[in-house]
Amino acid sequence: MAAEVAAPLTVPADLPPTVDLAWRDPELERAARALVAGDTGPARALLAATHDPERRDLRVDVLGEAGQHVLPALHSAVDERHDAESLLLLGSALNAAAWEERGEAYAQYTEEDRLARFLDLADQARTALRRAAELAPDDVVPWAQLMSLALGAPEHDQDGDQVFVRVQMLCPDLVSANEHRLQMLADKWYGSHERMLEFARVRVSDLPAGHPLLALVPAAHIEVPLRDAESVSFRRRWRSIDYLARRVVRLEVAAVSDHLLAAGEAERGHPRWMRANQVFATYYAGVEAVAGLKREDVRRFLGHMAEAGERASRWPWSYFGDHHAEFAKARMLADKLG
Repeated sequence: MAAEVAAPLTVPADLPPTVDLAWRDPELERAARALVAGDTGPARALLAATHDPERRDLRVDVLGEAGQHVLPALHSAVDERHDAESLLLLGSALNAAAWEERGEAYAQYTEEDRLARFLDLADQARTALRRAAELAPDDVVPWAQLMSLALGAPEHDQDGDQVFVRVQMLCPDLVSANEHRLQMLADKWYGSHERMLEFARVRVSDLPAGHPLLALVPAAHIEVPLRDAESVSFRRRWRSIDYLARRVVRLEVAAVSDHLLAAGEAERGHPRWMRANQVFATYYAGVEAVAGLKREDVRRFLGHMAEAGERASRWPWSYFGDHHAEFAKARMLADKLG
């Protein structure tokens, strides 16, 4: 039976293109729109009422991406209230702004003034997030945001290791923090292909069916040809690279793909569910571009696209071009193969 895949939606007119949209959360969408308009109240109230770590983490990520465009309003909220939610919003927005300033090229190819602005914003973000963590010591989300900063602007060589230890103490399976850890161990940052792949394999080895962290395996394999390609940009074309289609890679990804798609209804409600399926879809779209999908992999690709939602995740589609356009191509491919 063909997978039903609707046409992708673009960014809503009242949300900036920096906002990742691979989620369904009406309360979050309303708060993000209000935040972009300069009203911080709904975002603060939403976070104060959100206690599930994964949902809180997603909401902070999205509100940070939206909030980077209204930093003065977030600074004012901190000055007025100095509560954990205001500090967390400000820190996540400064973190998002830092990464937008950093850009996609390797550091050696990034202009010095951009790197300087990146480091300044990162320092400001780290200060706000540490204050938020002090006010809410049981909240893992400030530490997840600090993982992002430890990736791009570590204070010292052990920064990422130490922050990840704190994350593991509070919420070991938090998806975003483990994704950042995977990046830290990648060859393009501070590790190697072998360390990155070993981390992914260990982390998924005892996960229950349907857990979004299973997407660490295809994510790690996507990273390998990205680093090997000769380009200063992370937006690499995969069509000349056969790594993704190698039999050993296909078999490993197929096993975790089946484990994700075996999810029950409860697992499909995970805040990171749609993005996890888009990671697998990115991998299978790459295999199709390189060598064509085998019948069973077509089934898996269609299964992931059926669960991927209507809106594109920025990562990992943006490695290969505009994420909306790449997701639209994948949906067209699903219609064709279905």
